[in-house]
Amino acid sequence: MKALEADAFLKQLSDQREAMWAKMTAERKSYGAEKPLTQDLVVRRLQFGVVMERKAAEVTAPWIAQVPDLDIQHSLSEYVANELKHCAILRGRIEELKGEPDALWKNPLKELRELWDYHASLDSFCELLASVQYGHEEFFPRTSKSFIQRVEPIDPKTASIYRDTLLADEEGHEWLAPEALRRYALDGATQKRCLEALRKGCELFARAIESFNRSTPR
Repeated sequence: MKALEADAFLKQLSDQREAMWAKMTAERKSYGAEKPLTQDLVVRRLQFGVVMERKAAEVTAPWIAQVPDLDIQHSLSEYVANELKHCAILRGRIEELKGEPDALWKNPLKELRELWDYHASLDSFCELLASVQYGHEEFFPRTSKSFIQRVEPIDPKTASIYRDTLLADEEGHEWLAPEALRRYALDGATQKRCLEALRKGCELFARAIESFNRSTPR
């Protein structure tokens, strides 16, 4: 494809992401993703968070040394550290709730493995950023705000963890993916691969979310 100006390229990424979000939202309603919460369901949700935070850090960390600009490199390092911090916080909360922190990590759903195997297979830093940080990670604040509202009445401590730590940290690195893509996704071939990576990543994420919700007790 012909190279796009940065704003036009980011708009294409955003439009594609939002189309995937609309599709996923409709599908989530069809399989009861926002069923009433119990403590067992809260623990299960936290176990899912452990996998997502840890894997995001693992697939991103190897690319830090490849980033040419120090400010992006520094912020990407902070992102990885935050993801691992969140993982540790979630594991601690699961232990307080008498759950097994690494249950889903040790025995992941097939769809979760497919999601993270895909991210690990990507050939460039830009593709990874487009798929993860600019792609399905943008869904995290939206689903988390719904989770906070539902969990607050039965577990205010977990609600506080999501609201005051996970979401607060997320806001601190929202600028990272778009800025890096502006700097490094300059040619048409790279932009095309980024668009495909975002589409595929969001598609696999939606499958993982559905599999996870269908696997939880009703």
